Amino acid sequence: MTKVDQLPQRLLLGPGPSEVHPRVLRALATPVLGHLDPAFLALMDQVQADLREVFGTTNLVTLPLSGTGTAGMEAAIVNLVEPGDRVVVGIAGAFGERMAEIAGRCGAEVVRVETPWGRPVDPDDLRRAAAGGADVIALVHAETSTGVLQPLEPVAEVAREAGALLLVDCVTSLGGIPVDVDRIGIDIAYSASQKCLGAPPGLAPITVSPRALERIERRTRPVPSWYLDLRLLTGYWREGGSRRYHHTAPISSVYALAEALVLLKEEGLEARWERQERLGPALQAGAGGPGGGLFAPPGGRPPPPPPPRGPPEAR
Repeated sequence: MTKVDQLPQRLLLGPGPSEVHPRVLRALATPVLGHLDPAFLALMDQVQADLREVFGTTNLVTLPLSGTGTAGMEAAIVNLVEPGDRVVVGIAGAFGERMAEIAGRCGAEVVRVETPWGRPVDPDDLRRAAAGGADVIALVHAETSTGVLQPLEPVAEVAREAGALLLVDCVTSLGGIPVDVDRIGIDIAYSASQKCLGAPPGLAPITVSPRALERIERRTRPVPSWYLDLRLLTGYWREGGSRRYHHTAPISSVYALAEALVLLKEEGLEARWERQERLGPALQAGAGGPGGGLFAPPGGRPPPPPPPRGPPEAR
């Protein structure tokens, strides 16, 4: 049987999990408090405030869900989408496919707007798909499976024209490149703790606009997931007031994310973006050696390292 202290150390150069700073690892070893301890509730408030800064938003509902990035994806979709809703999904890789799958399981009429892997979704294709009506337009900002960066401003324009809510997967981008939720006009964005935020896996930061909250409040049937129901979750994560118990938060994971956000603030958000932009191409160049290469073409990659092509024998 393998013991934890016998596991090898690796230098993690993929899109995530990423390398975890020693201070974040030490935070994981902090003694556990109760999930309703006043000191822990105060830390929850601080984490929410720090996440707003990273998302570029003033959204009141901004919190880390207990779960991985896929929990964030599922929470965003199951809260917004009801049976019969028309959901336009831009698909440029595996995680766009997953969005479409989850929306279909919610009973949505899913309109798939597909592009060859390695290219971003064309906003004009989304516009044509939304011309027949759209309740939600959903797509991935930085597609982990291909390393493609999706420009968001043109997509937000399409959503405004269609009167649709804009749902964006920021799992690989948040903390590494600007997301600017409020400026762009994103209604729901979610991420994951183990990518550019630099914490271990296990939390899915999510932010929800007032317009999206209004839609959730107007639902004609309950959210199909009790655990991911944002109306229930906000009762536990409500800042500065009375809290309603929902579930036992992953205390140690919150400690780790809190410390990772402190590190980000100490470096400075714009300095973090600049560092990613400066160092990313060096790693990309190294991945382009014999038998390698990058899936996404130049100009369509986010600064954080995109996934490389493996050598033929590794495919």
